[in-house]
Amino acid sequence: MATSTGTISTSAGPLDVATLVNQLVGVESKSRLTPLKNKESGFNTLISAYGSLKNALTTYQNALKQLSAASFSAQKTAITNAGSGSNLTTEPFTAETNSDESTKVLAQKIKSAGFPSGQLFNAGDSIAIKVGTGQPTFVTLKADATITGLRDAINAAKSGVTASVVTDGSGDHLVLESNTGGTANTIKVTANNSLSTLAYDPSNPGASTVTQIQAPRDATKAAAGQYNVAVSQLAQTAKITSGGIAPGTTFDGGILAIKTGTGSTTVIQPKTNTLAGVRDAINASGAGVNASIVSDGTNNHLVLTAKDSGAANTVRVTGTGAYSVFGFDPSGTVTTAGVDPNQAYTTGNLALQVGGKSFTITPTDLDNSGSIGLNDVMVAINNANAGVTASISNDGSQNHLVLTPTGTDPVKLTGSDTYAALTGSSMGQLAKPQDAKLTIDGVPVTSSTNKVADAISGVTLNLSKTTNANDNFTLAISNDTSGLSTAANTFVSAYNTLAKAVASLTKQTPSTTKGEANTNSPLASESTVLNLMGQIRSTMLGALGSSGAANLSQVGISFQKDGTLALDATKLNAAATKNFDAVSKLFGAEAGVLPKLQKLMDNIVGDSGALATKTKGLQASLKVVTDQQSAVNVRLQTIKDTYTNQFNRLNVTLAGMQSRQSYLTQQLAKLNSKS
Repeated sequence: MATSTGTISTSAGPLDVATLVNQLVGVESKSRLTPLKNKESGFNTLISAYGSLKNALTTYQNALKQLSAASFSAQKTAITNAGSGSNLTTEPFTAETNSDESTKVLAQKIKSAGFPSGQLFNAGDSIAIKVGTGQPTFVTLKADATITGLRDAINAAKSGVTASVVTDGSGDHLVLESNTGGTANTIKVTANNSLSTLAYDPSNPGASTVTQIQAPRDATKAAAGQYNVAVSQLAQTAKITSGGIAPGTTFDGGILAIKTGTGSTTVIQPKTNTLAGVRDAINASGAGVNASIVSDGTNNHLVLTAKDSGAANTVRVTGTGAYSVFGFDPSGTVTTAGVDPNQAYTTGNLALQVGGKSFTITPTDLDNSGSIGLNDVMVAINNANAGVTASISNDGSQNHLVLTPTGTDPVKLTGSDTYAALTGSSMGQLAKPQDAKLTIDGVPVTSSTNKVADAISGVTLNLSKTTNANDNFTLAISNDTSGLSTAANTFVSAYNTLAKAVASLTKQTPSTTKGEANTNSPLASESTVLNLMGQIRSTMLGALGSSGAANLSQVGISFQKDGTLALDATKLNAAATKNFDAVSKLFGAEAGVLPKLQKLMDNIVGDSGALATKTKGLQASLKVVTDQQSAVNVRLQTIKDTYTNQFNRLNVTLAGMQSRQSYLTQQLAKLNSKS
């Protein structure tokens, strides 16, 4: 009787093959597969537990990231007014301490005298640039070069400075800025031949034509104390407006150019010849102003506002042809073309428009000279009370009529016939560019913006109003011990959360019943966990701050018997009162607790850290075990097939034997019955 490999026949004979095979395979599985299953379960438990540990460590890492050096060195500001009769209902300024010292470092910046456009420096001439105590870098021109070529050569030499070129009315200037801030990184320049005027020695700056345009400054903290502050003027931006322009007006010829501050002149090139096209072209040009159109209900006005405040950020607009209506001089005056001092006016007329008002100027021979001269024109304009003051200037050979608006309206003067040279216009000046002016403890201070960051070391003043003689504002700066306490509590709480999570993962519970095993948490016997926590504890205990003046115990933070931290608020406050700077440095300085812990946690939790290495090792071991299980399962299936085939054959044999036994029994029974 044929059998199929591994197929169990339940009716082939007297044996229960399935039960026999399963029992035998079960014994094999228990001895070979069960240990591997147990290992797999153990590795999965460890991997899951290390995942929980990583979550706890990451939570701690994130808590540390929320803290910074500023958290432990915060300062408070208070503004009071001891004056009487003040008309201010709110403070004229606010103050903020600059806790992040790195933002306050300034690099030195120096600027050469102006060179004519196209100035060439000779091939073979050299310049040496030295920053701080570093070695000088020599730059030798390989060929004749313009100032831009010199700039590029300096930048290519990586000399520790960044070179640039700025252009103003006095020519092209080479500007060098140290790549590293601080007073220790001043720039020294030696040069020869055609480059000799670029020499600069910070110890004797007056001997050079190169000037310092930004002094180097170190990072400093605000000093606790009181400062008397008075604000006499707020910084503001230049703002000018054109006269009324009828809707639909087009600008079909001429040139429009804008110059802001000491920047270069920008030529405006509108894509359409409408007023909106002019506005859009100005805004797209990067000319340093924002342009808008304002309607008075009848006519439109082009309004230009400088992007930056301060007296230096003036706006000059030059317009010819159709664009002449937009002309503006930073002085706000209208200056006509030059005329001969003996010029006489016999025919024609003068039309003056100031804002929306028009005036016809009719000069007469007021000085009885026998003819109408420029002086008579000046007097006639002044007598018209038109909102401008007329005066005469002389450039050495010719006279110019100068109109100075007494208000903010645009001015336009139009002369015909013999008065034709007396023509000019100006946009109105709605706001004059000016610096903020204040005094701090009687010392005059100016700032191009209302955000004054350099006057008091480590403090930024945000000006909003001016004060008067009846005011007596005092700015008080004090160390914020309450802020320090909050940060310290956060520091302690973050660690304690971690410590409790780790304690739960490593807990060992002895059995209370004799003979029973202890109940341990998954990581109870993991030396990796003990090592990691030991590193964190050692980092805390070993940090002394940059000055080594304090440790955690001295400021009231210490470890307890259960492994958590405790904070003694009284001891912390006493330490901060005695030496606030030392306590701040203990936490926030480069050698302090916080930076060291943050670096350690980055290493622990990072992709190549101890935690990742351990987890990868466990995952590798798990894969080995699962591969072994697969091999055992294949082996067990082979054993099962073998047993099945063997018992099937035995079953067939037994069935045959049973059949023959039955036959013989029947035959014997027949023989017995015959006898």
